[in-house]
Amino acid sequence: MSSQQQAVAASPAGESEARAAAPAVDRQVKVFRPPSNAQQQVQVPDTFYKLDSNQVAQLYKAQVQYRQKLEDAPLKTQKMRQAEELERMKKYPKTTIRVRLPDLTVLQATFESKEKVGDLYEFLGSTLATPDRAFLLCLPPRTKLVDPHVTLYKAGLAPASNLMLVWLNPAAGPKTAAVLSQTYMDKIEPMDVPVATPPPGTSSGASSSKANSSSGSGSTGSKPVPSWLKNGLFKKKQ
Repeated sequence: MSSQQQAVAASPAGESEARAAAPAVDRQVKVFRPPSNAQQQVQVPDTFYKLDSNQVAQLYKAQVQYRQKLEDAPLKTQKMRQAEELERMKKYPKTTIRVRLPDLTVLQATFESKEKVGDLYEFLGSTLATPDRAFLLCLPPRTKLVDPHVTLYKAGLAPASNLMLVWLNPAAGPKTAAVLSQTYMDKIEPMDVPVATPPPGTSSGASSSKANSSSGSGSTGSKPVPSWLKNGLFKKKQ
């Protein structure tokens, strides 16, 4: 390879070409319409994300314990740690992400766990009706995904996670406009709401008959009198 080819391969353009040449991941995209009883996203003030003294103390204690654990652990090279992370990642090679949008629409897509948070942002930006508008992804309750270089597995998103998309600047157009582009809005389908079912082996008829039998037995009155008690009563009468 000539020096000019090496420069192209090392340049950002070479990296983008290599990424384009890589096989595309099947995202298995699904778009869900929110149920009729879905709650609107509540706008909370910035003070909501501020920690009180007890929470700060708990975080500090957890950090001290984590650091002590690292100091007590045997020394490992970066290569050893990466090998261990790859071994753990084999359990969850795929990660399913559901993103709740400001209009309550839910976008679901599949990623490889070794993909980066930046890949997640890039894909979501390509699905929006306003791809140039800045947004932030949050993992409830308070985790903000801000490091684009960390893998989805290391970010704690594998094997499945529910995220929220929030805008970083106010909307310029009507608030009722769809968040996703028309290409993805054409994929929309109703979201299945789980229905509570009785445990197997039971039915409404069986439960009602059992209730009727219990109520009937309670209304029939007294229990049978033991024979020894009957004999004692008869002897007293005689």
